[in-house]
Amino acid sequence: MRALVTVTTATLAATVLAITAPLSARATVTAAPAADPAEFVVDTTADAVDADPSDGRCRTASGACSLRAAAMAANARPGSTITLPPGHYRLTIPPDPRLIIGDHPDPTTGDLNVDAPTTIQGAGARSTVIDANHLDRVFRLRADTHMSGVTITGGRAKQRELPFTDTGGGGIANAGHLTLRRVAVTGNSAGYGGGVFNVPDSHLDLVESTVSRNAAGEAGGIRFDDSGTVTNSTIADNRVTNPGDRPGSLGGYGGGIDIRGLGAVQILNSTIIRNSSSDGGGGINIAPAYLDSLPAPIPDIVNLPLGRMTLRNSVVAGNTVDGAAADCEKAFATISSQGHNIDGDGSCRLSAAGDMPSRDPLVGPLANHGGPTDTVALLPGSPALDAAVDCPATDQRGVTRPQGATCDIGAYEYTP
Repeated sequence: MRALVTVTTATLAATVLAITAPLSARATVTAAPAADPAEFVVDTTADAVDADPSDGRCRTASGACSLRAAAMAANARPGSTITLPPGHYRLTIPPDPRLIIGDHPDPTTGDLNVDAPTTIQGAGARSTVIDANHLDRVFRLRADTHMSGVTITGGRAKQRELPFTDTGGGGIANAGHLTLRRVAVTGNSAGYGGGVFNVPDSHLDLVESTVSRNAAGEAGGIRFDDSGTVTNSTIADNRVTNPGDRPGSLGGYGGGIDIRGLGAVQILNSTIIRNSSSDGGGGINIAPAYLDSLPAPIPDIVNLPLGRMTLRNSVVAGNTVDGAAADCEKAFATISSQGHNIDGDGSCRLSAAGDMPSRDPLVGPLANHGGPTDTVALLPGSPALDAAVDCPATDQRGVTRPQGATCDIGAYEYTP
């Protein structure tokens, strides 16, 4: 087992370094000393670099403030806010391997690099779209970031340097404390974490958001390598495709959510549906990857739960592995219920008060049902109706809960 752990950690360490390594020492991208926070209002959808990223001003050579220039300027002024009006912000500058020294990213090309605490706020996920144009991932985040009111799409993380590096997070590669609120992460691809990849020592709070139609070799929607919460959110139609040999885990792949760290992940009032994988759990897969973080000697892990996930008031249904029903899979980990969940095929093994294993939730397709992001509607007669307790004050769309005697299970509150 020790040999397995050593190989596992060495392999995934390269992926983590690709995201967490410091910026290159190139003079043109060295951050200036800390300055007061600022608000940068983007006024062009063109993809252009900041003329002088060290001065903390968002200004391209033409005098405009682009999204890329705003990200570069915000890195020199921690705590700044980037405001994005409605528009389609398409990245057009491909990554240049000549500007990458080892694992060091270059902010002037490829993905958008956020290296200081930053707030990014759009005008709404249906009107403010950040599109990587399949050139690179969309965002690489190495500082605490709060993002709201945007769609993240068109990201593609692919191997460009050393083996197993730079392949995590098609939409977002996160190494800090990331909050996504009323955000859509859709149509991205990667080796690990098609939508979002969260490395060790990171945290993700996904709130009133949708992660959908992303693809990866492992973790089609979201990969957690540490802690996180999913609240009032929808994880739908993500997939794991042709994973082959994926080093760095002890079992399975998650089509919707893949949990590999030792931190706790909580899923509250959310809907995880119609995700698919080739192995493991179509909806949720949880199996540890970073075993050498445990004190030596490593104890007998046959019956030792390492990964931890809790479910409350949530729907996990319609997920598949090779076409067969498979909502959940775990290895050396626990899936705990806080009650009032629906598990479509019973594989999550939930038995708390109000749980409904092996029940069809009776839901429609992912679609625009109002609100800032797409949701999966409950149909008349669904067992989720009036079957939850202690829900948030509104559902994912902003509809007041409850609409009936009590609130509904999942991210959607049924309105007659």
